Amino acid sequence: MIKVSLKKTASFLKKYYFFILGTIFVVLICFNFLIYYKYVHLSMNTDPGITSDEIKIDKETIQKVLDNINIREDNLDRVKINKYFNPFDD
Repeated sequence: MIKVSLKKTASFLKKYYFFILGTIFVVLICFNFLIYYKYVHLSMNTDPGITSDEIKIDKETIQKVLDNINIREDNLDRVKINKYFNPFDD
């Protein structure tokens, strides 16, 4: 295991602190530019292409989705009807 003394670390940081801070600053500026480009510039200046492909769904899939919705609504109705014990009431 390599031992690093506190004096050597302090000496290194005193010698290269400007370079280290400059590198961190440049990396942060690049990161901010990337975020700006991805979320602001592209969303403002590009046109999302409209796709004219039709989506075809068969009746089985629609029926499965509707059955799932009905099951969820039934569960929600049962939960609304039930009276649950409230441990915070006196």
